[in-house]
Amino acid sequence: MKILIFSDSHRQFAPLMKAMEKEAMVDWIIHAGDVCQDVEDLGIMYPAVQIDAVKGNNDFLNHDFPDERFFELGGVKIFLTHGHNYGVKYSYSKVWQVAREKGADICIFGHTHKAYQEKMGEVELFNPGSAMRSYGVLEIDDNEYTLKLCEL
Repeated sequence: MKILIFSDSHRQFAPLMKAMEKEAMVDWIIHAGDVCQDVEDLGIMYPAVQIDAVKGNNDFLNHDFPDERFFELGGVKIFLTHGHNYGVKYSYSKVWQVAREKGADICIFGHTHKAYQEKMGEVELFNPGSAMRSYGVLEIDDNEYTLKLCEL
């Protein structure tokens, strides 16, 4: 299973399309908020691709998406949040603690516009950065995963 991870696209749709074309054969898209309208547009362009998303601080008018999600894909447990409610611009400790308490393998967040990836204990913290510059690729096979940052 191949999953693309975006955050903070802010109505800049061309970079999302570029990543989709570059990666090809995508099964799933995860968007960590800011702006949910881009997620809805991706759903129209790629109706066969499953999409999961959360609201960011700039999605206050969109009530169709939750503030955070906890779900499992191919045996990998994922905590998804934009991060603004956890103060990620100042520290990752709160978001890491919540992800750890939920039993997440991966904590995906955004908000800072800075790509970040670090394994802290059992939880891998992952911020794909601003969708204008970078995104993530998560590949899952038999409950094992690889996660990498990619530049546009």
